[in-house]
Amino acid sequence: MGKRSLNSEKHMHGTTAKKKRSGLQLSNMPTDILCSIMSKLPLKEAVRTSILSQQWKYHWCCHSNLEFSFTSMLSSHHLGGPITADSRNLMKQEFIERVDAVLKQHSGLGVENFRVWFPFNNGNTDPIERWVNFAVASKTKHLTLNFSSARCIGKPCIFDLRLLDGSVSSHLQYVELSSVFLQLPVGFKGLHLLMSNCNVLEFLRITDCSMLTRIHISHPSNALKHLQVHKCRSLQVMELNFGLITLEYSGPLIPLSPPGTLLLTKISMKPWDSCTALEYIFTELPSTVPRLEMLTLKCHEVERATLPEKLPKFVYLRHLRLELSSGPLEKKVDALDFACLLVAAPFLEKLEFHMWRMVSVNQSYGYGQQLRSIPSQPHCHLRFVDITGFYGQKDQLELALHILRNAAMLEAMKIDPKPSIAAEYGQMQGPFFLDGYQVARDYVLREDKCNVLYIKHVPRKTIEAKFLSGSLWSKLRTLSYGVFV
Repeated sequence: MGKRSLNSEKHMHGTTAKKKRSGLQLSNMPTDILCSIMSKLPLKEAVRTSILSQQWKYHWCCHSNLEFSFTSMLSSHHLGGPITADSRNLMKQEFIERVDAVLKQHSGLGVENFRVWFPFNNGNTDPIERWVNFAVASKTKHLTLNFSSARCIGKPCIFDLRLLDGSVSSHLQYVELSSVFLQLPVGFKGLHLLMSNCNVLEFLRITDCSMLTRIHISHPSNALKHLQVHKCRSLQVMELNFGLITLEYSGPLIPLSPPGTLLLTKISMKPWDSCTALEYIFTELPSTVPRLEMLTLKCHEVERATLPEKLPKFVYLRHLRLELSSGPLEKKVDALDFACLLVAAPFLEKLEFHMWRMVSVNQSYGYGQQLRSIPSQPHCHLRFVDITGFYGQKDQLELALHILRNAAMLEAMKIDPKPSIAAEYGQMQGPFFLDGYQVARDYVLREDKCNVLYIKHVPRKTIEAKFLSGSLWSKLRTLSYGVFV
């Protein structure tokens, strides 16, 4: 009797456990939850779930993140081999067919992100139009079309801005267009049509659109908050809207032409033209962005800037990041000039200097040289300073000492001899920058009364062995000697 009761109890618990397990099956979850889970997977992996069973065949069709790229769409046999004109055409055809197949089966509902990243050119406008029509019809919020390529493969793909008609593209909040030829209707200039159609657009990124000469987004009702513009070679002017908060730009040096005072609080600028950072700061910015809070400026310094007698004040500026490069012939560049920033930005809290100087011989500060000093300029808000590319040269040492002596509330100051921005300029650096470590220890450290200084140590033997053992260092020395001969 006891055994039968025990067996019955086991059977009952086993049945209950099976029911509980069956109730936890993923396929039995509500459709919206299942779609949310499926959208967390990469598109390729989500599509693969269709082979699990007949029940799973179409679960992926509600995927909300449609990202089509070389790696997500093409077969592995395309990777690693030589690329010829024929193989490139085959890859394009396979890519187009696979994207079309995905969109044909997709429900067309709930698409949050629609992204195409593939090197298309002017011969592929038809599939692009189909895909954009699908994206706007599905009320996607994020649209990315990136047709950039490592090398020129023909004329850029034409993109007709009328595809983003106001009646269907009103949901777009994020648009990124790269390596496209923007086709504008007669009578429209710049991006005015795009901005008028996409009235909730908050983020816009334009890259490598060579035909673009003007960006006009100055209507007060525009919702645009963040604008990024890169490598638009023909751009001549940007007319910006009142509500724009952040601007990121790299390209030819052009004026910012607002209809009035901008609300811009964050700017990152990388002008292609040779331009001194101080000259740009004091001549281009004060009248247009007086409420600037964060500035990143990347400049190639070729000469000392001529500063105005009365420096403009940036009373809202809290974070300043300068990336400064200079070649061996720019001998007039003087880092101590940048000490004036402590006066111009009285409420600055974080200051970054990232320097790269192409040198071929040891030019670090030597004992017995006369160090300059300028009148004391106490600063009561600067808390963090970061200096990289500290070669230990005399003007760099003078700037570091001036900041350390005048920043009364300084909490941390980091000095790194290694030029962190050298790689961005496609340059490698010999071991000369290593002398900056010893100069910082000998002259800056003894002025550190509050124990806020950190000097990063770079092992000399490791760096010298790396360069002296290979041909790279020999080539660099030959190039450097050639410059000075």
